[in-house]
Amino acid sequence: MKIEEIKASEFNEFAKTHILKNFYQTAEYGELMSHSDFSVMYVGGYHDNNLVAASLILYKSIGPNMKYGYAPRGFLVDYYNTPLLKAFTKKIKDFFFLRGFAFIKINPEVTYATINFDDQSKTVSSKNKELIEVLKELGYDKLRDNLYFESLLPKFTPVIYLPNYRLDNLDEKLVEEMKTSELKGVRLVSGKEEDIPTFYKFVEHKNSKTETYYKYFLKTFSKSNMVDLLLLELKYETYVKFLQKQYIFEQENNEAINYEFNKDTTNMDLYNAKLESDKLMNKISADIALANERMQENQMSEILGGALIVKHEGRITIEITGQNADFVGIDIKTYLYYKIIEEYKKAGYLFLDMNGITADFTDKNPYKSLNDFKLKFKPTTYEYIGEFDLIVNKPFHQLLWSTNKIQKEFYKPAIK
Repeated sequence: MKIEEIKASEFNEFAKTHILKNFYQTAEYGELMSHSDFSVMYVGGYHDNNLVAASLILYKSIGPNMKYGYAPRGFLVDYYNTPLLKAFTKKIKDFFFLRGFAFIKINPEVTYATINFDDQSKTVSSKNKELIEVLKELGYDKLRDNLYFESLLPKFTPVIYLPNYRLDNLDEKLVEEMKTSELKGVRLVSGKEEDIPTFYKFVEHKNSKTETYYKYFLKTFSKSNMVDLLLLELKYETYVKFLQKQYIFEQENNEAINYEFNKDTTNMDLYNAKLESDKLMNKISADIALANERMQENQMSEILGGALIVKHEGRITIEITGQNADFVGIDIKTYLYYKIIEEYKKAGYLFLDMNGITADFTDKNPYKSLNDFKLKFKPTTYEYIGEFDLIVNKPFHQLLWSTNKIQKEFYKPAIK
């Protein structure tokens, strides 16, 4: 086994056929991250002149003459071939030791367990549980398992297998509401680079990424047709017409409730129904007023939200979504996810990666609303084996730890 630095094109050819292929381990992602404070290299492991393992390595300085590396979603290697993994690990350590690296961080996309949120249980893969012990024996330092989003990439990921997925099997009220959203004048449209400033307004509060980052993201991945910018557009005129009909219907319902309630003012069911009807009429009135105000300003439509979607080898990943909350009568986020599932299922994609959730089953979970939102689409939730540091230079690593540099670089609060 020997390790060599390889070209991005050679790496991509290997990566796209590997069983652990993912968009984080692509030359496109490497190009994107080269515009950040990371440098990028691609390494390959050769056995008898055959490329048998490879990885994108992001790296940066973390101390005087000291660097660390990061292989997002782990090395592309057969983790179950212990002799290969052992040889690759040794040569990787030797290769990066000579280049002043202290450690290399990995977070392989290898499943540890399948989570069942209904009965708060998990089904653990015994094979992959054993793999954790193998990695430890080979010098990989297993980091503390996160409960929320403390690690660089989510440890818990909900995934939908699209070919067998039926939207009609979702909650009946949800499906009906989504079909009604189309009657309201909401539609999914494709965005372009000039739409990034609008999209960024929806997501700027979610992380530390800049508008420029998303411009590079779209530009870089577009070269390989690996990204879609999707936007939700609302046509005001269609929406107002729908609301006017809805208001008339609810007004008649409200009058009927009032009539019955006046005959029996002690009936709490009627009282609560009246409150709900009054609330709905106020919402409808507010949305009509807002839409009319916009149309008076010669604005006939509006972008309500959007999503950045990565497409890679039959799998789509919802990288990030965002929306405004101006129109209370439209469930923008749910409709956005609903249409994403519908459109990419039609397009023949296999998997939809909904990105991370947390493993806190309790009602005190600060991210419970995020969990509940994604889980209502009935995905399968996978727990990956976690985050590891391959210690390349132990004295360097100990020095960085004792001077708090590693903690400052990686440790973030569990709750924002």
